[in-house]
Amino acid sequence: MKALNRARRQVLIGIGLISLAGSAVPFGEAVAAETFKVGLIADYSGAFATWGPQFQNAIEAYQAVYGKSVTGPKGEAIDVEFLYRDSASAGADKAKQLAEELILRDKVRMIAGFDLSPHALAVAALATEAKVPLVVMNAAASAITRASPYIVRTSATLPQAASVAGKWAAQKGYKKAFIVTADYAPGNDAAEYFAKEFKAGGGEIIGATKTPIQETNFSVYMERMLQAKPDLIYMFQPNGSPSIAFVKAYIERGLKQAGIQLMGGAEFAELYLPNFPDEIAGALSVNNYTEGNAFPENKLMRDQLTKMFGAKGITDIAAVGAWDGMQLIYLALKEVGANGTAAQYIDAMKGKELKSPRGPIMIDPEERDIVQNIYIRRIDKVDGKLVNVDIATVPMVKDPWKIDNPKK
Repeated sequence: MKALNRARRQVLIGIGLISLAGSAVPFGEAVAAETFKVGLIADYSGAFATWGPQFQNAIEAYQAVYGKSVTGPKGEAIDVEFLYRDSASAGADKAKQLAEELILRDKVRMIAGFDLSPHALAVAALATEAKVPLVVMNAAASAITRASPYIVRTSATLPQAASVAGKWAAQKGYKKAFIVTADYAPGNDAAEYFAKEFKAGGGEIIGATKTPIQETNFSVYMERMLQAKPDLIYMFQPNGSPSIAFVKAYIERGLKQAGIQLMGGAEFAELYLPNFPDEIAGALSVNNYTEGNAFPENKLMRDQLTKMFGAKGITDIAAVGAWDGMQLIYLALKEVGANGTAAQYIDAMKGKELKSPRGPIMIDPEERDIVQNIYIRRIDKVDGKLVNVDIATVPMVKDPWKIDNPKK
């Protein structure tokens, strides 16, 4: 009996020691890092397949420079893990399906990416219902950040660039413009705000047309513009197959030879310039980022992308939007920690001023949208290579749509 009691005491002592070991961290040992999951939704295949790899490359480059772990407000380590999902150029329903899976099955705490505006808008209600922040790294329709209180944008809005384009073109003496834009929310914004500022400056819109979002045959549109004889064509097409096809048709159908100036936006990113003949030199674009700028953060990003991905590390607005999205996510985690609410993370992002590869930026604390420089660029051939060259800068532009449509 004494032996049995002694055995029981030893078992109880053992259980107690195990319990103590599970409830206390021995001196000198590190606390295990918490994992914070972020889902990324973008197109890796189909017509818009360039977006996903660029987002992912920039995120991996950022983490290579700044680490995959963040130190939280109490000194705790937070590992930031990304789960990448391909929306396959299949539209808004696919993006929403992926978001639901990321939230319900994968238990992500944030979702990022969104190359196209319909994708971001489709997920907005889900973000509100599930209380999951969305960090929009490209989609540019103005209304996106109004669609949910849990959306922050690090890219641009189309009215930011389009309003600057219209005003600048009128100031430079262009009198007659023809507008061709893809028929979805950003294209509609671009057409409206270019026309508004161009007409305010004394210009005339002599034609305007909308094209299907995945259109790649622009011959009929080019013929219409050739007959209309504008001074300038203002275009907006989604980056990828549609934008490349439009620019090639402009050259091949003789519009440049006819003396009609072409002005666009992100369609002329450095990534796409090798697709065009040298005749595209002289085309104008208005954008929030010029690849060869001298900002220190731009050199850091470009050098790291080249180091890790070689020729595939070419930067454009996708890389910049993702890089700055990472800045915001890391700042929010440092301030709030791994177990904050969606509202706390969004509040931590509001009003932040960042040194971006594109130049200075700020997240508007009222609208959760980006305030940034807008650059007017011209394509030149330098050392045998087509490049974008800044010819004017308009500093710290807010989204004009939100100014025109104040919150009620």
